[in-house]
Amino acid sequence: MAKDAGFERSLLEYGDFLMSQVTKILQLTDFHLFGDQQTKLIGINPLQTLQHVLAKVTIDISKNYPDLVILTGDISQDYSLESYKIVTKNFQFFQCPVVATMGNHDYFPMFNKVFGNPTQIITKISSATNWRILILNSNWPKHVDGQITGNDLIFLQKNLEMSSDQPTIIFIHHHVLPIDSNWLDRINLRNASEFLAIIDQYKNVKAVVCGHVHQDTMIYRQDVIFLSTPSTSWQFAVKSYNFSLDNLMPGYRWINLYEDGTIKTEVVRIEHNDMFVPDTSSRGY
Repeated sequence: MAKDAGFERSLLEYGDFLMSQVTKILQLTDFHLFGDQQTKLIGINPLQTLQHVLAKVTIDISKNYPDLVILTGDISQDYSLESYKIVTKNFQFFQCPVVATMGNHDYFPMFNKVFGNPTQIITKISSATNWRILILNSNWPKHVDGQITGNDLIFLQKNLEMSSDQPTIIFIHHHVLPIDSNWLDRINLRNASEFLAIIDQYKNVKAVVCGHVHQDTMIYRQDVIFLSTPSTSWQFAVKSYNFSLDNLMPGYRWINLYEDGTIKTEVVRIEHNDMFVPDTSSRGY
């Protein structure tokens, strides 16, 4: 895949990648779909942008097929069952498991009908892997910011304890660490300190990957890499004090997990298309 010269941190590589086994994960996030497929929001049709992203993905997977596809929330914008069924229809071409967790725009009764439990351990990957992959739900009903329930924090701690010798990657919707964007950092994971207090006890946690912020970010903290991924819809301007949109294109993230506990990751965006530049004068949605 081509690298963007202005995106010097979009590719993370470390360790020796001459490994016999690699688990390939494709992350897509923040679709914001409507049951009515013609509906636009802040000037763009989120289904059209998702379909262009998936067209780009099909080119990628002709040479690099994923073992797992993970959707990190905000799948729906209008809470409708139809919006979730659109995902089922558009993701039929994947021959690997497709799993999802919830974002603040998702609605559990409808999400659950299509995707099941938003908190889970991924055990159904076809290729052999020594990694533990955990999906956590940060949806906090009637709130824009996120929260992990007490039960899910117990779930997290028990799994990290049971697999203390396994490299572990965690996927969640809300961002855990501040990203230097005032308005977004006010709607992050509200109980981030509790989450961090748990993972700090275990050296096997290698990465925490989220959506929500509609940006590519990469932050190191105590040997753990915290990543966020561009949306398949519109993008938020980086380091903005108030709500602000960018004209960057939608994208997605590849994550390769290697046997020795190292990670290689890359963000890919579709080519520029004026149709997918949102109304940057918008002050919210």
